[in-house]
Amino acid sequence: SQSMSLFGGRRILELVLLEKRPDKAGSQILRDLLDHPNDDTLILIRCSRLDRRKDWNSAWVKAVEKVGAVVEIWPVEGKQLQHGLRNWLQERLTSRGLRANEDALALLIERSEGNLLAAAQEVDKLALLATDGRVDAATVQQAVGDSSRYTPFDLTDATSGGDANRALRILRTLRAEGVEAPVVLWALGREIRALDALATGGAPPRLPPQRLRALQAQAGRMPPRQLHQCQALAIRADQAVKGMGPGDPWQFLAGLVLRLCGKPLPAILEK
Repeated sequence: SQSMSLFGGRRILELVLLEKRPDKAGSQILRDLLDHPNDDTLILIRCSRLDRRKDWNSAWVKAVEKVGAVVEIWPVEGKQLQHGLRNWLQERLTSRGLRANEDALALLIERSEGNLLAAAQEVDKLALLATDGRVDAATVQQAVGDSSRYTPFDLTDATSGGDANRALRILRTLRAEGVEAPVVLWALGREIRALDALATGGAPPRLPPQRLRALQAQAGRMPPRQLHQCQALAIRADQAVKGMGPGDPWQFLAGLVLRLCGKPLPAILEK
């Protein structure tokens, strides 16, 4: 922060904490930095959700509030995200003089979920292709590529909601984008451990209330035997990933996703 910039007098320093928090020494460094703010330097700190009892009373957060602002941005997930995207796309289509039926809108949502920039570009493309302003599923099928973007957390949101079709679509997209199987297995394994804790009366995981409620509902729907089968599939996927067992790890992951959604494959197809 004290070094001079080679390209200009003004700059942005971005500190990405994610789930971590500054230790005692790191907190003191931040406080020293914020005690002498520079008008030509913007300090941007990004982190996960701040704990009301612990983080908000910490010295470094109070130092940020003293000279700047703490802005909470709540993620929009699951059905809320799909509903919001539907309304946004509908307005976007209308502004371009287009009328899309339900099938066309559903397909457009599926192919652009998580990527609003691509969605806006596809609407502009459809405005050029639709001669009479009408957009049907066939038009979307021919003109719109699959630009959806997902993370492993989107996958666990889909499994906790029991949406098997969306979960498999996300799994397929993650694989196509080059996300490694161990990363997907880690996310699903964390889901299984949380479900096991809820089902056996153990300590519930520390999650946002909405996410915890979804997991509690999922644990209530899942018989103990099915949860044990999920654990067994996860072990087989892990062995396949490490070359210690036969089979395609992505096939095991697909079976695991369907089991978590409550729609398992026949046992012969999981082998």
